[in-house]
Amino acid sequence: MDLNKLQKYYFPGRQEGEQIIIALKRHKIVIGKKISGFIFGLAIPLALYLVADRFTNWLDDTSSLLYIIIIFVFSLMYLYLLLFIYHSWVDYYLDVWLVTNERIIAMEQKGLFNRVVSELRLNRIQDVSSEVRGFLATIFKYGRIRIQTASEIDRFEFHDVPDPELVARQILELHEQYLAANPAARENGIMPQAQPAPDPNLPPPHGPRPV
Repeated sequence: MDLNKLQKYYFPGRQEGEQIIIALKRHKIVIGKKISGFIFGLAIPLALYLVADRFTNWLDDTSSLLYIIIIFVFSLMYLYLLLFIYHSWVDYYLDVWLVTNERIIAMEQKGLFNRVVSELRLNRIQDVSSEVRGFLATIFKYGRIRIQTASEIDRFEFHDVPDPELVARQILELHEQYLAANPAARENGIMPQAQPAPDPNLPPPHGPRPV
């Protein structure tokens, strides 16, 4: 993907000079499977209604309590399935994992009203592995990426992302590039901090300044 297009993504705490290198979302086949299942589920109430209308007399009297109950139950089923379709789409659309030249940001939607943002500095990465499991995952080349860390969060995971093996190699390359550019991060395992400029009014550390 074009790096200029990647910069459109917003994430909190973006620093000057920080560029997005990789943007990951779940593979489209994942949301496709869910929506296909829900569409199939939407056909079930309609099929039951047609069966009841053809082989029973439950729906003959539209003013009866039984008819009202049946329509109410079918309406609840449709509402339930439509809400699940909407929830699945929101979860797919808003979940994104970003890899910049300094860190990894995971922005995940947990339900309709809860969003979790986590981050991991590149120097905190200990190991990156990928896993492709299942027939569809093998055919369409999507899977899971696990990032073992040296921080409070033991492991970062990207679920159902395209080309997990390629992405895992890219993350490791960015990790090595970051450590090469910041030797202090390799030695100390922490983000290097800028040193303050010396105060000209203070004496030097090895004795008073010459007059």
